[in-house]
Amino acid sequence: MTANAVPVNGQLPAMTQQDTHDTGQNGMTTAISPLYLIRLTHTHETFRQPELEAIATSLNINLKIVEYQPNSPFCIVQLQPQTSSTLKTPDQHHALARTFASNSILAKSIHELYATASDYPTLHSQIKALPLETWMAYQEVSFKFSIDAFFGKRSTSEQRSIIESFSYLPFNGKIVMKKPNQEFVVSEEWELLTPEEHSTLNQGCGSTIPRPDNADQDDSIVGTIEVPEPRKPKRLFFGRYISGTKRDLIDKHDLKKRPYISTTSMDAELALVTANLALAGHGKLFLDPFVGTGGFMVAAAELGAVTLGSDIDGRSFRGKGKGLDKGVGKNFVRYGLQDRFGDCLTSDLTNSPFRWPGKVSGLKSSRWLDGIICDPPYGIREGLKVLGRRIQDADTPPSDSGVEDESSIATRRTVHDGPYFVDGIPSHTLPDFVAPKRPYSFNRMLDDILEFAARTLVDGGRLAFWMPCANEAMEEEFPIPQHAMLELKHVCVQSFNKWSRRLLVYQRVVGEMLEEFGDASASSLKAVSGTKADDLNQFRRRYFQGFISADAQSPKNDNG
Repeated sequence: MTANAVPVNGQLPAMTQQDTHDTGQNGMTTAISPLYLIRLTHTHETFRQPELEAIATSLNINLKIVEYQPNSPFCIVQLQPQTSSTLKTPDQHHALARTFASNSILAKSIHELYATASDYPTLHSQIKALPLETWMAYQEVSFKFSIDAFFGKRSTSEQRSIIESFSYLPFNGKIVMKKPNQEFVVSEEWELLTPEEHSTLNQGCGSTIPRPDNADQDDSIVGTIEVPEPRKPKRLFFGRYISGTKRDLIDKHDLKKRPYISTTSMDAELALVTANLALAGHGKLFLDPFVGTGGFMVAAAELGAVTLGSDIDGRSFRGKGKGLDKGVGKNFVRYGLQDRFGDCLTSDLTNSPFRWPGKVSGLKSSRWLDGIICDPPYGIREGLKVLGRRIQDADTPPSDSGVEDESSIATRRTVHDGPYFVDGIPSHTLPDFVAPKRPYSFNRMLDDILEFAARTLVDGGRLAFWMPCANEAMEEEFPIPQHAMLELKHVCVQSFNKWSRRLLVYQRVVGEMLEEFGDASASSLKAVSGTKADDLNQFRRRYFQGFISADAQSPKNDNG
């Protein structure tokens, strides 16, 4: 069955066989794109729609989101290829849907949607109105029915009763519970309960009132007041299972099973989603310039990209020892991704050995990266650092106030321009060498990330990085950085207690930067001054202040 109807008041209008096909200008009959129901996870809600859109972009699919609500795990979509060729049969559409869903981390499954309603009588009426041809391909094959009750609960007897209510469907095949040819799914969406409603249902101060026979175990009401009506679903869907997704990768990359991690390693699920949003895939080259233990490198490699990494402290990715079987390389060996491991270098964005068009003569059109994904340091445990010597080591002393802006710090010459030697050997060639570092501004780091991306990403290449911020006054105190050559595509938020972190996804626009240091590279963030970690990092300062708002910090006047 195919469909081109849009749900109205929670329902799909009944369709006839002629609704499922369209006659084009050349007289050929083609199948109209069916409606598909995507069953999403109920986690990371702000990431779900961006991931679907990113997958569509990566696969050159026209994605039409017919219905989506952030508080619901059910999303209704239509899919068409962006190429001029039109899919002519339902099977071709289903193959496209299968390919689409198989690239998702935050979706559980995709289903061909037959009907949706707010109650079972209406749902059955819609299904009975469908032409008999809808079920012809499934009449003699093995099958099973499943119940998916989101935020609800069905007893075994209730599930059996619901399944038996579909006995009018013309299925003559054998019922097989494991690996049937077809699986038909009844999805129920129940109302989300507030904490107060949970308390009313499950706690209280009196005796337990007997619940009705058709109520769930969780629906028992405690108290001595009147018995409310049993809970029931607010929305019903009926469809046929098409395909699963890539959620199995989350267990495969569980940090508990990974041989080389640290306390700051990114959660495997979010690392994979970040790589998906950055359009990681086969034939692409990705870089993590703050590689650490290589979580993003592994995620991008798992999706098919060849990966590179760099970090200001080489010990973070080398681990103890040398070779591919140590440090970050040990993780690649664990997952069998050695052929997608490029290399890891000790450097930072301001002192990068990677080719940087615009910084090097004759490389203006040599942008080479397909994607950049990273989780830059937040500067909490220790202040942000960049390779270089501290101010007190410079030729010229700081100003009388002892405070300089970051641009003057970055351009000052150091006392010693040549290498240091230990027993006649250049110190930087020794295996235990640790490069000197100086304080680095948080805002300057964000600007440097965008500038590096603008000068190295190919047209359409993506930058995806994480940025922390306080929950209150988020936009005023922690604005999203901008760059003329980067289009902001998605902003996804992961909230904690008093602070959050945002995943910012940019796409490189078509064209070259007009001049080496033109307006495109101008900072969109407020310049900061100082030489101490708290002076150079507003987020770090707010973090140790407990994220107290500016109004709360200001003293009250005598009038209260």
